[in-house]
Amino acid sequence: FIFLSSRGEVDARVQGHSIGADDYLIKPFEPKELLAKIEAQLERSRRFHSEIVRLIQRSSIEDSTKPAQPSPPEPLPLTPAEEKVFWEVVQGFTNKQIGDRLFVSPRTVQTHLSNILSKLELENRSQLVRYAFEHGFKPPIDRINEIDEQ
Repeated sequence: FIFLSSRGEVDARVQGHSIGADDYLIKPFEPKELLAKIEAQLERSRRFHSEIVRLIQRSSIEDSTKPAQPSPPEPLPLTPAEEKVFWEVVQGFTNKQIGDRLFVSPRTVQTHLSNILSKLELENRSQLVRYAFEHGFKPPIDRINEIDEQ
């Protein structure tokens, strides 16, 4: 989301980003600037979702050529809290949404996400999604049922 504010101090911008803002726009601003930021955010979302679709399709093709019982992936080197955040990120939720779903602050989600990326030697959410698919991680069955019920 784009955070709109009249406060331009660094601390205010950092706070906006720490609660999950993708961009921060200081008032007053030109409507064309807001439109450009919205269009850029939509394009980033399209690229992100295209990558997810590509990975799912590739995974489906690979699954059809693999033996019926592939070996399970190595366990994630994460704490239980980090693992919960891992699965939420893989499903495409924002820090705020994850915080709401797990009953923690977006800042706590960001801390867990930073730890996850560090432990897995990744740089961003897109790489995390790719990592999950390429390493054969599937959400735990109880998480799938919980998602279906929502």
